[in-house]
Formats: sequence, structure tokens, C-alpha cells
Amino acid sequence: MADYALLVVFKMRNLDELITLSGLCELTHLPLPTIRKLMRALTKSNLVKSVRGPHGGYKLSRQPDQTSIAEVIEAIDGPIALTECAKLDGGDCQIASTCELKDNWNIVNRLISNALHNVTLDAMGHMPFDIKQLNSELIKVPNQNQ
Repeated sequence: MADYALLVVFKMRNLDELITLSGLCELTHLPLPTIRKLMRALTKSNLVKSVRGPHGGYKLSRQPDQTSIAEVIEAIDGPIALTECAKLDGGDCQIASTCELKDNWNIVNRLISNALHNVTLDAMGHMPFDIKQLNSELIKVPNQNQ
């Protein structure tokens, strides 16, 4: 569902006006129950503002250059964790105490999470985005003078 949530907020990024659930259905080609569920989670996470009433609807809470795709993913799926052992609570891995990969999985998870936190909705609108925009200490940008 996070992929659909990214589509929804991406489509909302240039809207100045409130948009209704049915408007989002038309814009994204997603069914109403899916849109309803996504908007509930996005509103709860404060990524989207909800306005009730006959002229109500939804709008992004922040500018697209201030919202990372990681925030959207986490609003739907919770904290980013590629493996059970990379979960914040330690997960429920039966072999964690003897696993030789656990420490490296945690590093890989942090790298990917960090990258996703450095890609904004605005950057996603400028595809392909410039990898130099990923302001991460953990990501080394390869020489692009080739």
C-alpha cells in the first residue's frame, strides 16, 4: 500500500486547492476504499490535512520539498525494516543470536532508510533525479564525469 500512498501524495504535490476522495480516485485511478484507507493513515501521520464539510477535502501538510518518500512509506508500513532483525524493537527472528548477517543487515537497512529519507516528493517529480541531491553521509556519490 505504500506504493499507492506515494502515488497519491505525488499527485497531490502541485495542488493548491483541497481535493476530495473521489477527486483522488480520478487522479490516481485507485478505488475509493483504497484511497479512503490511505488518506486515513496519511492524515493520522500529519502528512495530509483533512478539512470536513461540503467544501472539504485533503491537502498536503507541507511543501513537496519538505516531505520525504520515507515519511510516506513509514506512515503506511511503519518504520523501514528490510529484515526482522532490523526492526526497531529487534523483531522476532528465531536465529538472531547466532546470525552472522544481523549487523550487516542493520547497516544495509540504515543505508536504504537514509536514502529514502533524502528523496523528497519534489525530487520524485524531476525524474530522473540527480543523485547528488541525496544529502547522505552514508551514500557516496560515484564519479559522474563519465
